[in-house]
Amino acid sequence: MTKIVFACKSNSCRSQMAEGWAKDWLKRQKELLEKAESFSSKDHADCSCSLAEETGSDSLLRRLESKEDIERRRSILDRVVVTSVALDSSSVFKCETGACCGDICETPSQRKEVKSKAVAAMKEDGVDISNSRPKTLQEILPILSSSAENETDSVDDVSAVYSSTLFVSKIEGGRGHGEKKVVDRLIVLCSCGNDIKRKLVRRSKSVEEWDIDAPTAASKVGEGDGAYRRVSLEIRNEVNILMDSLLGF
Repeated sequence: MTKIVFACKSNSCRSQMAEGWAKDWLKRQKELLEKAESFSSKDHADCSCSLAEETGSDSLLRRLESKEDIERRRSILDRVVVTSVALDSSSVFKCETGACCGDICETPSQRKEVKSKAVAAMKEDGVDISNSRPKTLQEILPILSSSAENETDSVDDVSAVYSSTLFVSKIEGGRGHGEKKVVDRLIVLCSCGNDIKRKLVRRSKSVEEWDIDAPTAASKVGEGDGAYRRVSLEIRNEVNILMDSLLGF
């Protein structure tokens, strides 16, 4: 499995956008493979024209010319796991006490929402992240660790709609997962200090930091809500480059 994790401080905007675009990329690639398979060899010319109109890439078509190429691509796509996470677990919740201590919180906590303007910006381009919720490292580690051993597991389980009220305790804080490197590629989309990144970095085989503006800050200094769409499209471009590299583009 290739496990890709997008991270920012609160997992409420940029990293959620990146997860949404990466999953959209996977969906589109799988749909393209299905279309390529649906054409017989005698209709290859028509297939090429149809796919060219959709992708605008002759080089991509050449990669889909043989059944072996299609199967190779499908094998790669089926082994990709994508999720996102908050680097600061305390930023995911609003505690009833007014001061959540994050990883060791033992009070009922209210999970925050993905920023509505981020959801709206993604929706403009046909990607729905309205059901996504911020996630903590303690929540995704067990599933990432499990997916390394069982390829049928999926981190989509932690991307589902959560109950609004829950407990995060010391006992549930990820014991038993040690310092095993369960993340293949970690992408950090915020300018956070090393201390806040350390827990996830030391569980990752590869770490990249993308220079992506915080849309909330940009919107407050004159750009307005358009900052969310701009940032979304910038993230899409970076995600496409990252995901294309998995296929050797």
